[in-house]
Amino acid sequence: MARNGFKSGLVTATTAMVLLAAVNASAARTESFANGIRATIHDAAEVSALCTVAADGSRLFEHPLAGSVTLAPATRTLYPFDVDVVTAALADMTGFTTDLDIQVFILDGIPAETGSSFARRGAIFLSPSFAPVDAAITSYITTHEVGHVMTWAFMDGQAGRWEAYAALRELDLEAAGPDAPHALRAREIVAEDFRYLFGGVLATRGIGLENHKLETPDRIVGLRELLAGYLAGIAPVAVATSHAFPNPCNPRTTIELLLPANAAAVDGAELAIYDIRGQLVRRLAGGAVANDRVALTWDGSDDAGRQAPSGRYLYIIRAAAVTAKGAVTLVR
Repeated sequence: MARNGFKSGLVTATTAMVLLAAVNASAARTESFANGIRATIHDAAEVSALCTVAADGSRLFEHPLAGSVTLAPATRTLYPFDVDVVTAALADMTGFTTDLDIQVFILDGIPAETGSSFARRGAIFLSPSFAPVDAAITSYITTHEVGHVMTWAFMDGQAGRWEAYAALRELDLEAAGPDAPHALRAREIVAEDFRYLFGGVLATRGIGLENHKLETPDRIVGLRELLAGYLAGIAPVAVATSHAFPNPCNPRTTIELLLPANAAAVDGAELAIYDIRGQLVRRLAGGAVANDRVALTWDGSDDAGRQAPSGRYLYIIRAAAVTAKGAVTLVR
C-alpha cells in the first residue's frame, strides 16, 4: 500500500508538472493594476488546451492553481468573455488599495455544476454566453466575482470583520447563510457591495444590486470605509453599543458610546452626523469620558453653523478601535 501511495504521489506530481508546462507555454498574461490587484488572465484558448474530453462530450478543465472544472457539452455556439474588457474591468476598480493575486479563467464552455460564472478562493471562472457578451455585463460579472475573492481573502476566517460588516449592513448572518435564497446570502450581498462601491463605470452604470430590496451600500454610512479598510489590511474596529438622549431632540442631543470591557483607554471620541441621503451634516470631536462611556453633544447645527431641518439623522461615533452607529430624530 505504501508503494501504491508513493506511485500515486508521483503521478500527481508528474501531472502537475505537465499542467504547469502547458500553462507556461500558453497565452496567459499577468497584469498589475494601480489598485493593487495582480491578475493572471487565462484566455479561452488556454482553457481549451488544458481540457480533456470525456465520452459524453463534457470536458474536464484542470489547473494546478485552481483545481478542476467540468464543462458541459456544447449544444450551441458559445461566446467567451473578451479578454480586454475583463482586463479593463479589473483596472477600473477604484476607491481602495490592496495586495491581492487573482487567477482569471475565461472559459470556453459552461460549467456543468453552476451553469454560470463563479469564484473559488483566489480564482474566478467566467462562463461564456449564447450571444456576444455586452461589455457592461462582462464588467458587472467580472467585478462581482472579484468581490467573492476579496471576501475570501479579507473576511473569511476573521469573525470580527464579518460581525462589523453585518452590524453596518444590519444582516443576520445565520439567516443569510448558504441555505438562504441566492440573492439573500451574506456572501452574495458583500460581493455585490464590493462591486457597487469599487467597480468601474461599466460595472455599475444603471445596474442596481442583485437583491433589489436592499439599500444600496453607498447609502450606508461607514460601509465604504469599512470595506476599503479590509482591502488595505486594516484591522476591523470593534462594534459597540450607543444611544442618543433625548431622542427625538429639540435641538440638542447627547450621543453616548458604551466602551467594551477590553477597550483601550480613550480620551475622547469622533462623531459624524449624516442626513438620510448620506450627506455629512456635522463632524465633532472630543467629549466627556467616564464610567466606560464617552459622550458628545450635537446642538442640531451643521458644520457651517446653520440649523439643520427637522428629520431623521444617522450618526457614527468612534473612539480608538471602537465604533457604533445609530439614528436620531430632530424635531423643531
